[in-house]
Formats: sequence, C-alpha cells, structure tokens
Amino acid sequence: MPPTVLAQPKGYSILFLRRCERIAATPLPFVYTLLVFRTTYLYCLLFPFALLEGAGWMTPLFVAIVAYVFFGLAEVTEELSNPFGETVNGLPLDAMCRTIEISLLTQLGEEAPAPLKPVGYYLS
Repeated sequence: MPPTVLAQPKGYSILFLRRCERIAATPLPFVYTLLVFRTTYLYCLLFPFALLEGAGWMTPLFVAIVAYVFFGLAEVTEELSNPFGETVNGLPLDAMCRTIEISLLTQLGEEAPAPLKPVGYYLS
C-alpha cells in the first residue's frame, strides 16, 4: 500500500490531537464558575418572595423544583470543565483510541484487536 494513503488520515489525527490538547489545557475560568453558583444561590434565595403571593403554600415545592434544576445545571458546568478526566462522565478516550487503532490496522491489512467493551456500564 503506498504511504500516501495513510499520510492524510495521519495528518488529520495529529490536527485533532492538537485540538483536544488545546481543550484540555484551557481551564474553565474560575470567575465563570463563581458567577454561575452565586447567581444560582441569589436566584433561589429571592425566588420564594416573588412566588409567595401567587403560589401560597405551594411556594416551597416550586422553589425546590427550580433550585434542583439550577443547581443541577451548575454541577453540569463543573463536570464539563474537564471532559478528558477519568470520571464516569469523561470521554471514553481508550475506546476511541482502540477504534482508531482497529481502523488503521484494517487499512494496513493486519490483524486488529477487539473493540473495548464497557465494564460495569463504564467505557473508559
């Protein structure tokens, strides 16, 4: 197989690797995280006063639902700040690398390893 056939996918792989390294090296600014949490706390603190007259005794229920949603979104921002981590929500980099390896070895006509399978519903 001529070397030019694999040269182009290799160039793309290096380009994507550089982009991923740039994402991993760029932290989420602390000010952004702080702003999200402070805004969430302030909103959840003042929200009951806006609902008190209209919702009456249902105010705590509405506030609890809204607080759950807002604090959930705040935690999502924390989780997304490191997409390449070793957490359950991290990207399955090992599986992605294995898929690329299988694809390249198949193109070279060599025997490819088996794809990685999730262990305990977790794919690393």
